[in-house]
Amino acid sequence: MKNYVKAGSLAALCLLCSCAQTAQGKLRQAVYDTASAYHLLASPMPDIMAGHVPGVSLSAGQKALARKASQSVLDELSALEQSIQAGNTLAETAVAALQADFAAFSTCWSGLTAGSTPAACASATTAGTAMTTTQADADASVSTNGKD
Repeated sequence: MKNYVKAGSLAALCLLCSCAQTAQGKLRQAVYDTASAYHLLASPMPDIMAGHVPGVSLSAGQKALARKASQSVLDELSALEQSIQAGNTLAETAVAALQADFAAFSTCWSGLTAGSTPAACASATTAGTAMTTTQADADASVSTNGKD
């Protein structure tokens, strides 16, 4: 019985690895990786915002900047994850926008917790929303060389 479970788990892992070989698989994996990194970075936000972390004190303005930067990333993640769940094709530009917003949020949040307000905070709060596309629109914008 244990061998069947191991074989099934190994087969599932192989299938997952093979999915990430397509352009869409790689874009989806990039979304999942960015989501994981975001959640890891943002996990102490509630405690820091509440003032429960010694040595880290944010002003009301800094808290507002952090919330806006975080919300920008969350909005894009949500749109892309909904697209993935619906089986829609992802556009490379949408994933790139997510990654750029995450980088700005990361720089902003790291600076705020270190006691400064980096310029990245302003750019993180003015970022656009993720662009998701349908299969027909994506065919024109994402080249998969006949692979999905």
